Amino acid sequence: MKGLKVGAVKARFEQIELDFGLVVESFEVSSQEADCSADPFHIRLSQPGKARAVVTEGAVAQLLAAKAPNSIKDFQVQISDGLIYVEAKAQIVVTIPVKAACSLEIQEGKRLIVRIESVDVMGGAAKNLVESQIAKINPIFDASDLPIDIRLDTVDADAGKIVVDGTVLAI
Repeated sequence: MKGLKVGAVKARFEQIELDFGLVVESFEVSSQEADCSADPFHIRLSQPGKARAVVTEGAVAQLLAAKAPNSIKDFQVQISDGLIYVEAKAQIVVTIPVKAACSLEIQEGKRLIVRIESVDVMGGAAKNLVESQIAKINPIFDASDLPIDIRLDTVDADAGKIVVDGTVLAI
């Protein structure tokens, strides 16, 4: 069999670990009308499809813990109402609590950037520490790293998860 015309395509991938350590709970791609060939295996979409990625609070906390210096620990993450709330403990001279609220922004349809909305700490040095950590993980996601061409359209942070919806331009 050399090729097939397919009326609809849907693929779901789970627990995807990206190169920099973020674990995506699920990633779905769907489209109407595609042509498939067997050797080598290839799918060509007749029209743009849809993509959706979901990341949980726990995955964000694990990423932060892995990327943070030893002076920042005990991360707790809550995602609601469009914001990511992060609490941690920073060891400067003494251990102090640090709280930050961050939003997510899509840049150029390809990159997902974390923006600090507020930081609540004792002293300005810890605020700079939070800002430098955010700079190290941005962009938190770059669609250019995927093996398919996707444009990021919307991001929603609520109910304990981040949901990014996009358009599959080509596979």
